[in-house]
Amino acid sequence: MTIRGWASFAWQADYGQFYLIDCEDAAFRPPTELTPDMERRSLFVPPTGIVIYTNDCLQQQVRIRIHGSEPDHAPVEPMSGKPWTRIETVEARFPSQKFTLSSPSMPDPLPCGPFFLLDAATVTARISWMEFQGSRDDSVPVEPDVIEVTFWPR
Repeated sequence: MTIRGWASFAWQADYGQFYLIDCEDAAFRPPTELTPDMERRSLFVPPTGIVIYTNDCLQQQVRIRIHGSEPDHAPVEPMSGKPWTRIETVEARFPSQKFTLSSPSMPDPLPCGPFFLLDAATVTARISWMEFQGSRDDSVPVEPDVIEVTFWPR
């Protein structure tokens, strides 16, 4: 369970989505139509990269974890002890073995990062969501949703 790298970001998922994009994939385009499967799973896996959809909260804490092999998986979100509200595991491809975060309002990845290095072009990604449960009121601050993406070689 060797951890190879990690980072946490305060993120604003505009249009309820963000992307993990291969750094050398200039042709990446997120889908413009959501299918029922994409809505149910809150993700889409194109030929390269991953599109992750968020709940209705504008604020997220996005955590990236990269391991050398499959790690143990916590049944709850480690900092709060609250259960994950959703978990999905997928196979994803990043041919350059390097990816970055992006979003609809940032169509081009920043040239100097942040970017993450992977040990393989094809990886397993486990996406865990801990979403705010209850009604939202835009006039009252709420805790951000937590979305953790853990990678390891396939």
